[in-house]
Amino acid sequence: MRASLGGAMLLVAVLPAGLPTAVSAQTPASVSFRTDVLPLLREHCVSCHGPTQQMNGLRLDRRSAALTGGTITVLIPGNSAASRLYLKLVGTQYGQQMPPSGRLSDHEIALVKNWIDQGAEWPDDLAGEAAARPPDLSATRLMDALRRGDRARFDQELQAQPSAATAAGHGGSTPLMYASLYGDVDAMRRLLRAGADPNAVNETGTTAIMWSVGDIEKTRVLLDAGARVDARADDGRTPLIIASSQNGAARVVKLLLDRGAASTSAASNRTTALRQAAGAADPDVMRLLIEAGADVKADAAASLPPVLLAKCQACVDMLIPHADAQALSAALVAVARWGDAKAVRLLVDRGADVNARDADGRTALMLACNSDTLSLDVVKLLIARGADVNAKTPAGQTAAGFAAIRGGPIAQELARAGARPVTVPPVEKGPSRLAPPAHVAVQRSLPLLQQSDVTFLRKAGCVSCHNNSLTAMTIALARKHNLNVDESVARGQVTRISTYLESWRDRVLRGLGIPGGHDTVSYILVGLGAEGHPSDPATDAMAYYLKLRQMPDGHWRIGTHRPPLEASDIQVTAVSLRALQLYAPLSQRAAYEASIQLAADWLTGSKPATTEDRAFRLLGLRWAGAKGDIIASAGRDLLNCQRSDGGWAPLSTVPMASDAYSTGQALVALGESGILAVSSPAYQRGVRYLLDSQAADGSWHVKTRALPIQPYFESDFPYGSDQWISAAATNWATMALIPVTRPATP
Repeated sequence: MRASLGGAMLLVAVLPAGLPTAVSAQTPASVSFRTDVLPLLREHCVSCHGPTQQMNGLRLDRRSAALTGGTITVLIPGNSAASRLYLKLVGTQYGQQMPPSGRLSDHEIALVKNWIDQGAEWPDDLAGEAAARPPDLSATRLMDALRRGDRARFDQELQAQPSAATAAGHGGSTPLMYASLYGDVDAMRRLLRAGADPNAVNETGTTAIMWSVGDIEKTRVLLDAGARVDARADDGRTPLIIASSQNGAARVVKLLLDRGAASTSAASNRTTALRQAAGAADPDVMRLLIEAGADVKADAAASLPPVLLAKCQACVDMLIPHADAQALSAALVAVARWGDAKAVRLLVDRGADVNARDADGRTALMLACNSDTLSLDVVKLLIARGADVNAKTPAGQTAAGFAAIRGGPIAQELARAGARPVTVPPVEKGPSRLAPPAHVAVQRSLPLLQQSDVTFLRKAGCVSCHNNSLTAMTIALARKHNLNVDESVARGQVTRISTYLESWRDRVLRGLGIPGGHDTVSYILVGLGAEGHPSDPATDAMAYYLKLRQMPDGHWRIGTHRPPLEASDIQVTAVSLRALQLYAPLSQRAAYEASIQLAADWLTGSKPATTEDRAFRLLGLRWAGAKGDIIASAGRDLLNCQRSDGGWAPLSTVPMASDAYSTGQALVALGESGILAVSSPAYQRGVRYLLDSQAADGSWHVKTRALPIQPYFESDFPYGSDQWISAAATNWATMALIPVTRPATP
C-alpha cells in the first residue's frame, strides 16, 4: 500500500483539498474512452508510458497494464479520488504535475476524472493487448509436475511427449522457466536436450534465466546453453538487476558479470543493479558492481538511504564519497525517523542541510519526533546542529505537534529548545453506556469490518494489512467459533485478493514487490492462510520473493515506519516466518524450512521495544515451535506491560494511554501462545477494557500517529483520517473477544 511516483508520468491517491474549481465544472454526462480519453493518452502520455518506454513501470497503451499499474495501482475504476492517473494531472501533491509539457485544460482533466468515476470503460477492441497464446496442455501438465515437486510424473510426462519441452503454458511461460524456478539442474538439462529454448519469452518478456538467478548452478546451466545474459523483460529488468535485489547473490552476480552482463543497465523505472544491491544492503554485490563499472555517482542518492537504514557500514563507505549535498540532505530526511544517531551525525558532518524537507514539507526534526524509536539523541543532535524547532509544514504541522502525540522526554527537550507548545486532544469518548456482552460486541464489529474490507479494496486498488489481511484473520477466527459472518463477502474477498496477487506474480518473480514489499506480502499470505486459501503459483511467487529478501542473520527489515502497524523488524520477521510456513512451494520445502528456523533463531535473541514487538515476538516463537521456557519468557515480557485499566499502550516508556489496537493484539498473542486462558483474570481485565471502550457501531477508535502516504478516501469505516488504524484496532479487539463468546469448533 505504499510507493511514490518520483518522475513518472502518472500514478494512485485521494482528492486533495483545493483542486481547481474548473475541474468540477459541468462535463458531459457520459465520457467515451474511444473519442475523449484515448486521444489524450496518445498525445500526452504514451511517449513515456508506451511500447518503447515505461517510466516507473507504467504502461498506458494497454488496458491490462494500465489497470495493474507500475510500482503501484494508478487507475481505480469508479474512484478518481484514489487514482493518480487523475491526481497527477491536477497538482503536485504526489510529485511533478503531468504531463511535463504543460497542464491539460480544465475540460480535458474533467474528461479523465469523469471517465474514471464512470467506471473507466475501455473497449476490448482498443485494449492494445497482444493476442494471448492458448496454453499447450502437455506443457501445462509438465509445468504442474515441476511445481508440485512430482519428479516421477515429470519424467512420465516428458517421456510420453518430448515436444512439450518446446511448448508454452499459461501466460507463455515454458517448462524450462518452471524448472528454473521449481526444479533442479537435472530437470533443466533434460528439457534443454529435448529442445527447450533458453531464450523463449513469456507474455511479459521474461526468460528462464530471470527466474533462475536465485541459484548459481541453474543460472550456469542456462548460460552454458546460450541464454542471453542481458535479456530484458518488458519492464527493462535484466538478470543482473533481478539477481542484485536478492540477499546473498554475490556468486550469481559475479557469474553474470563474468559472462558479459552490463553493470550500468537500467530498468524502465530507472532502477539499476547497484540500486537493487543497496536495497538488499549487500556489500559484496555492491563491490562487484562498482568494480565492473556501475555508475556509483549517479546511483548514490537513491542507494544511500537503504544502506544507512540497514547499518551496513561497508555499503555506506562505498557510496558516501559520491553523495553531493542534495543527496546527503535527502538521506537525512529519510533516516531521521529511524533513530540512528550515528547515521544522522555522519550526514550532517558531511554537509546535509539540517533543515531540509521531504515532499510534504517535513523536516528531519519533525520526522525524528514522529517516531516510535523515541531517539532523544537524534533530536538533541539535530537541535544542536541548527534545526528549526518551530518550522511548519504547509499544513501547519510542527515537531512539537508530532512529539506531543507520544509525550515524554522528546517533547520536553523541544520545549527547552524554545518550541511553541502543542496540545494533542485525546480520543473523544462516546456517550456513557452499559458495556455489551462479548458476543454482542463481536456481532456488532463483524459486519462493519466486512463492509470496510470490500470498500477499501475496491477504492484503493491494492490489498492492505489493516482493512483486508487482518479482516481475513478475524473472519476466519469468527467462523471457527461458529459466529455469523457473511460467507459470500468472505469468499469474494479471498478471490479478489488472490487475483490481485496473480496480477503481480510475474513482476514479483523479477524482484519488483507489490506496494509495501515484503511488509505487505507477508501479511497478505497470512490472511489468505487463515482463510484456508490453497497454494497456487501466485502464492509460490510471493513466498519466493520473501525468502530471497531474508537477511543473512535470519530477520527481515521493515521497509517503512508507520507505527504501530508497520514499524518493526520483529513484526515483519514473525509474519514472514508464518507466511513461509503456510506457502512454501511444495517442491522446495526443505530450503524454506531452513529459512524458517533461521528466523526463529533471530526472534529468540531479539530485543522488543514496543507492544507490537512483544506481541509478534511471542506469536512468531509460538508459530516456530520454540521451547516452552522461551515462549513463557516472551509471554511474561508482554503480560508485564498490562496497565491497571486492563489495557496495553503502544509504548511503555512514554505516557501514552491504553488503546484497543495494543490491547487486542496483546490478548491475541497471549491467548494463541497459551500463556493466558481466556478465563484468567488478566485476560478478563483486558476484555473488560475492550468492552468498555467499544463504540455503539462496533468499532474502536485509535488515533493515527503514522504519516500518511496514501491519499485519503472513505472506506466505510468511521473516524476520518484515523480510520485505517482504527480498522486494524477493531480487528485485533474483535479477535481478542471472539474466544470469549463460545468455544471453537474442534
